[in-house]
Amino acid sequence: MAFSDAVIQQCGPEDADSNNDLRILWRMLKMMKTGFIRYLLAIISMSVVLSFFDMITALLLKNIISRVENYAQGDIFAGLLEEVAICVGLGLLMLLIYAVSFYVYTMEAKKGGANLQKVMYSKCMRLPYSYYEQVGSSDFMSKVIYDCERASGIYGSRFRRVLMPFLMMSFYLIAMFMLSWQVTICLFGASAALFVINRLFIEPMQRVSRKMSAINVSVTESISNIISGMELIKIFSLKSKMVEQYMEDNENYRKEQNRMNLMSAELDGLNQLFELLGSLVFIALGIVFVSQGITTVDKLAAVYLLYGSMSWNLLQVGLYIPSMASYLANAKRVFAFLELAEEPERYESNSDVTALTDAEIVIRDVTFSYDGRQDVLKDFNLDIPKGKCVALKGESGKGKSTVAKLILGLYPVKSGKIFIKGKAYEDYSLEEVRQLIGYVPQEPYLYDISIEDNIRYGKPEANHEDIVRAAKLANAHDFILELENGYETRAGERGNLLSGGQRQRIAIARAILKDAPILILDEATSALDNKSEALVNEALDRLMKGRTTIVIAHRESTLAHADLVVEL
Repeated sequence: MAFSDAVIQQCGPEDADSNNDLRILWRMLKMMKTGFIRYLLAIISMSVVLSFFDMITALLLKNIISRVENYAQGDIFAGLLEEVAICVGLGLLMLLIYAVSFYVYTMEAKKGGANLQKVMYSKCMRLPYSYYEQVGSSDFMSKVIYDCERASGIYGSRFRRVLMPFLMMSFYLIAMFMLSWQVTICLFGASAALFVINRLFIEPMQRVSRKMSAINVSVTESISNIISGMELIKIFSLKSKMVEQYMEDNENYRKEQNRMNLMSAELDGLNQLFELLGSLVFIALGIVFVSQGITTVDKLAAVYLLYGSMSWNLLQVGLYIPSMASYLANAKRVFAFLELAEEPERYESNSDVTALTDAEIVIRDVTFSYDGRQDVLKDFNLDIPKGKCVALKGESGKGKSTVAKLILGLYPVKSGKIFIKGKAYEDYSLEEVRQLIGYVPQEPYLYDISIEDNIRYGKPEANHEDIVRAAKLANAHDFILELENGYETRAGERGNLLSGGQRQRIAIARAILKDAPILILDEATSALDNKSEALVNEALDRLMKGRTTIVIAHRESTLAHADLVVEL
């Protein structure tokens, strides 16, 4: 089962109603798996405990007022100590239950956020290469970091801050109805009007949240451009231009944030106004109902105390439903990302072409286009015998690197067929194909970890001796020992603490360690000086020995190694 299918099975498929906020919320909660039950029970438990505190207080107040009203009939303190002791005992028990519930809630919320991050990063590994070529890094980073973090906030606080007040309001209403249903109905009507007003703020706040998410992409892109292009910025004096762009994006984000804050302030102000009006309505109703004998002062006092708590919780609902809606807008972007098409385990057959030779690699009638309009390769054919080296040369854009990408399985062949070791490409899984191929690009990527670990990526189970042996064959051992920490020296971001020739030789050592029967060299020496090129070529000679090799190159010194030169 594909990873995206597993996620959809876990949290529910996209459907015609997938933009509904409640549908998105339910999908988010389902991603918590079995932890959702503990998470929900913890929230319910906390709601019950906090409501219980307020109800005990209200009933105690009712009892005290009743005692004062009946002062002439007996001792107002009789049995009061016992009642207070019972309330204190119950309160301490509720505190213990609350502490345990809050711990469970916190742990499950963190697990939910961690699970969402895990799912997002796992999805990143399963997207096709074409996605990363077509989508900007800033947009990608915004989804994986910003949107994921905001969506995780639903677990962390937003869901609790909406659900708990709703639950507590329900408990308060039950107690208020039992004390005086007439007063409660009147007060509930006023509260319902406040809820409707809060509901009107949801769409505007979601709209602003979507704008903030889009602007965040631009801010991330500006920062990425500054970090990645610092050399260009300094050479062409682009500092002021790049700073201006960043400041402009940052200012736009600030404006949208101010709009969000303004709406929140307006909403808070309206809520406070309705709370004041609710109190005035209550006082007026209380006077009328007591004077008519509909209720008593002690019940009215208890209802008022509970109404204060209910009103405060209604304010919380009013504040956090729009906020929750803005977080759900980020969750929608997360699900849109999770539902992207993935790289398949193997490509499906698209042709009945058969291989007529026993060459190691056979390419038959391959036509390929990146955009579906302009063909980069058209009816391309190539046979590469086992153990031979074939060089591809030609002008830029003629498809040299495209041939390498198709053999590596980074793109599916739309028309035609590729055979490897006598088997059709589709008979292999993509993982099996890539295990057969060693690859040395023009600009090898090194991670900011130790040089030894960078080489070990060629064969994760390799020991130190294997790595040293590969480094020696790649002419990298000597310069590695001259570094401050030898093989434990960090390569820096993208390997920027090493020279181009050093990075290239580490990439060759990685390919030697992999020991794959097929080798692809994509202009591996084009950016090197003569001394570095000589060292790299010597290492490549060792690497190519006994392997079927495809070389993409312009330099005659590199083409001289080839048994066959094919011009595209």
